[in-house]
Amino acid sequence: TMDGFRRDVKAAMGALVADSSSAGNADSKGMQAAELKNLSEADVIAKVGVMFTADQRKGGILASVSLAQFILESGYGKSELAQNANNVFGMKKSLSGNTWSGSAWDGVSLYGKQTQEYVDEKYVAVTADFRKYPCVEDSITDHSAYLLGAMNGKVKRYEGLKGCTDYRKAVQIIKDGGYATSPDYVEKLCSIIERWEL
Repeated sequence: TMDGFRRDVKAAMGALVADSSSAGNADSKGMQAAELKNLSEADVIAKVGVMFTADQRKGGILASVSLAQFILESGYGKSELAQNANNVFGMKKSLSGNTWSGSAWDGVSLYGKQTQEYVDEKYVAVTADFRKYPCVEDSITDHSAYLLGAMNGKVKRYEGLKGCTDYRKAVQIIKDGGYATSPDYVEKLCSIIERWEL
């Protein structure tokens, strides 16, 4: 049953969190998105869920929200950008003209590709440079560092996100901060969170 599956996933995630926190960074290579290519959606969630739980403990962004962004932005880690650049959030070279502390990106490695942006109430194709990471963990770290440190003038772009325990409010903070151009971004993320009971 689905309830049994969720219970098993949560148990596996708890065990993996314990394993990962005791292991430290022994494996500096980290997980490659290519490892997700042939997995089912449920298996992907089970495999990466532990990373988002650990990230929440470290930075204070709800694991359910970051995991939903991962699912939406990378198609369960199977998008071209994820597979070729370990970039599971669509993080571009330049983001809102910001730099921030804690970035895991080396500042040099790039992957160029066409993407769709929502501009003037329609989607248009643009070619953009995206960040390339050595592993999925670095993509997650960089994404969280951005959400916690990006500025809009003298105020944090996503003020109130850290420590927010209401996923709907957290997703709205991300949208209101300008993270995504899609007009239905909030609804898409909330739907994923509710579908998987993240």
